[in-house]
Amino acid sequence: MSDHSEAPPYILVVDDDELLNGLFCQFLLTKGFETLTAHSLVGAVELFKTGIAVDLILLDYQLPDGNGLELLDMMSLDPVAQHPPIIMISAKEDPVFLENCFSRGVADYIIKPVNLSLLALKVSALIKSVALQRVISVQNAELERFKKEAEREESVAKFTYEYLLRQNSRKIDGVSMWLKSSSSFSGDITLAKISPGGDLFFLLADATGHGLSAAITVMPVVSIFNTMVEKGFDLQAIVTEINKKLIRDTPQDRFVAAILIQTHQEQKKIDVWNGGMPTAYWVDEGEVLQAFTSRHMALGILDESMFDASVITCNFSGKGIIIAYSDGLIEEVNAQGSSFSSARMANLVRARVSNLHTFLITSLKEYTGRDQYRDDVSICMLELDKIFASCGKQLKDRPPRQWLP
Repeated sequence: MSDHSEAPPYILVVDDDELLNGLFCQFLLTKGFETLTAHSLVGAVELFKTGIAVDLILLDYQLPDGNGLELLDMMSLDPVAQHPPIIMISAKEDPVFLENCFSRGVADYIIKPVNLSLLALKVSALIKSVALQRVISVQNAELERFKKEAEREESVAKFTYEYLLRQNSRKIDGVSMWLKSSSSFSGDITLAKISPGGDLFFLLADATGHGLSAAITVMPVVSIFNTMVEKGFDLQAIVTEINKKLIRDTPQDRFVAAILIQTHQEQKKIDVWNGGMPTAYWVDEGEVLQAFTSRHMALGILDESMFDASVITCNFSGKGIIIAYSDGLIEEVNAQGSSFSSARMANLVRARVSNLHTFLITSLKEYTGRDQYRDDVSICMLELDKIFASCGKQLKDRPPRQWLP
């Protein structure tokens, strides 16, 4: 059926009684409807073949070349076409007959002699229903179009996002990073990179929100982190530049909680900056050597004049691991609605196990009873002795720079 949103509805009156047919048409015209007429099944079928759009059919059951239900059978031969609703007119009141009519697709029924006022009410109600269904159909088609377009855009964005992550992911001995995304895109990001001076730089960031919007917010962090590490900047300069970028180029309600760590290869020191992330732990054989609590606001909140890039500096004692994680871990709940909690995490990091990283991942799954979570969850482990040894070896094996005169 074509769109009659501005034109009056068309009603096909199929009745072999020319006088009654004309009476129905004249009455419907007074109610604001346009009418078409047919006096037989063949006449109605021929009219449909012309392609004319009809919003409703007023159909007499008894016709000279068959009965009204046969017209429904003819129309059903084309299951793809959208057929207008039918009001059947008959003198029969047998419940079995009426049930047969409705089971065959009749929308409503009027018993002869026809009450014109009742006819008008039934016609108006069905026409409104047809108009509503048409609007719903158009809206559903539009929603489906938007959905497909969004899926195409998400597919392109996901490819770009995963490409960037692959480009910036490199296996470093002593660094274990586990991320469980709650959707196609993750607002958490984990990066580890070795500077030209042999220092390891580690980043765990958690952007506000979920999905694509969070992933987009965290992308500038990835770019600045990698570029500045490659150029040999220290941790404070990197943190300052990331904050400046987020303040300048992201909406005010977007920010990124992050913990950044730098291991100084030559001085055998560790710098830690924690802005809005849960407490990270430096532990050794069940003993907490240092708890790195958040001492700063998340990145992208404070302007340059108020931003604090100061770090906690610790001497490397030659042992221990650092465990860092996002708040998705401690906020995840079990079947009873109880959160994993920071208190539980503080106890678990004291466990004397062969692989604390795997132990924590397994503990979360066992606590919640599932491996899909409401928020992005990241758990990272830095084995400091392996990192210092690995970075030292890479620095030693690196060919000397060739300086041009």
